[in-house]
Amino acid sequence: MILLYLCISFAPSGAAAHGDEGLKLGVIPYTSPRTVVKLYAPVASLLSKALDVNVRVVTAASFDQYMQRVFDRQYDIIVLGSTFYFKAHDRADYQAVARGYPSFRAGIIVLQDSAISSIEQLQGKSMAAVNIKDRGGYKLQKMALLKRGVDVDEDVDVFFSGSNDSVIYAVLSGQNDAGAIRLDALQKPVFSQVRKKIKIIYTSPENPQFPFAVRQDMDPAMVVKIASALTSISMKKPETVDILNSLNIHGFEQVSSDQLEELRLVREEQAKKMGSTR
Repeated sequence: MILLYLCISFAPSGAAAHGDEGLKLGVIPYTSPRTVVKLYAPVASLLSKALDVNVRVVTAASFDQYMQRVFDRQYDIIVLGSTFYFKAHDRADYQAVARGYPSFRAGIIVLQDSAISSIEQLQGKSMAAVNIKDRGGYKLQKMALLKRGVDVDEDVDVFFSGSNDSVIYAVLSGQNDAGAIRLDALQKPVFSQVRKKIKIIYTSPENPQFPFAVRQDMDPAMVVKIASALTSISMKKPETVDILNSLNIHGFEQVSSDQLEELRLVREEQAKKMGSTR
């Protein structure tokens, strides 16, 4: 049986005042649902204590299922890539409150002993990628290749693996010639012994980390508490270091929907320029 709905619940003493369900923290399934729940469970626990409300980590079996739940406003707090955030904002009026830092870079990797040393050489080769909708694990690499005269749709055999980790393993095993990933995935402890076997042949400009956003109708006082709780997670606090290490970030910063609108305009301009080069 396929598990379609995963969650972990944290219920502080005052949760009953907000109903048995409390708040749902919906995280996009950028890796396996079980891993998503495990990664964000400590964040939910911290929010539960700060808000005195039961906070549950919830994800979905696919990007499409997750986004449909977002559009139906099934989640109170959402965590998702900026491209998906724009859709959530436009169709369901979610409002950004915080995001991780520092920014991440996308990249293309090959084996260290591979004869491939530039992305132009990927023509006629195979490349593992995360998902056709994933910006850091496919879209940015696709744009970079197009700029170098390589059309991914016609010149490269692309295989979608579902997660950054799976892409890395596909390259390490020789299953694919190259892999499109968020480069911060290589910093996970699980890859500490094999990073030397990997060569990076493309590195993107910086991209902002996943934003957290809340329902537009959420109590403003609750929104303030959520932003405060997230930004309190610091490398200076021993009790929250593990949270940041597991998410491959250094901390959280407040961010507004207006700030992300500025990012949208920049990306739209980039897309126009890309369109004019085809």
